Amino acid sequence: MDLEALVQASGEPPWRRCLVGTPGLRVVLLCWPPGFSSVRHVHPAAEEIFSIVSGRALFTIGDEPELEVGPGSFLFAERGVRHLIRVPDGGEPLLLLAAVAPNEDWAQETIEPA
Repeated sequence: MDLEALVQASGEPPWRRCLVGTPGLRVVLLCWPPGFSSVRHVHPAAEEIFSIVSGRALFTIGDEPELEVGPGSFLFAERGVRHLIRVPDGGEPLLLLAAVAPNEDWAQETIEPA
């Protein structure tokens, strides 16, 4: 899959593209603008990993202090642990790969064309 071509075809953030969707795994590519934030949430039956492709992010995972990370960073949220992701104001958009296993949303997931 050509991530650069997918980014170019997706336009201005925010957007979300599903790259893999099976009962066991969901992988999404997310692009969020500066100032964007997820809601604080939990996956009661799944674990989630994050890999920063470009930009910067502020992660709060569980009771740990907020952590600012950049490209090449890899983070993990254990099953049942609340987490939140924010994009700092005034910077560049965040490009983030996230994978959830097992895929709690399998029945609702759609795969985006590459």
